[in-house]
Amino acid sequence: MSAHAARLSRLFTPEYVKRVNAQIVHPAQSVYTNPEALETALNEPLQLSIRDPTQDAPHLAAYLSAGIIQDRPFKAGNSATAFFIANEYIRAMAIPGFADGGEVGAVYASASRIGQQHFDFKEGPASAEK
Repeated sequence: MSAHAARLSRLFTPEYVKRVNAQIVHPAQSVYTNPEALETALNEPLQLSIRDPTQDAPHLAAYLSAGIIQDRPFKAGNSATAFFIANEYIRAMAIPGFADGGEVGAVYASASRIGQQHFDFKEGPASAEK
């Protein structure tokens, strides 16, 4: 999986994500407020795959989207941009995306669960007890 993550880190660039965000928030102006946060979020799947090469595509996509959502590199459209990029990340690995044929697939359930675990971890032990 780390070989795929390395290739995808070259495809999913900040410029690509900025163009996606511009399309999502259109007709409003896309405002890029935190370049370092976006670069960190885009680098996270590669770093994770190096630390643990057994990670699957939904796990890597969940880390990618969680980074975009939490660090808010844009003024608007962070969640929608994160969902779109995570879906494209999974599809780039030749796996059906979150919605396949109009139905939510198993990949979405896996990524959703992993994403929630990631959020719980970043929020601390108190949120995990809720």
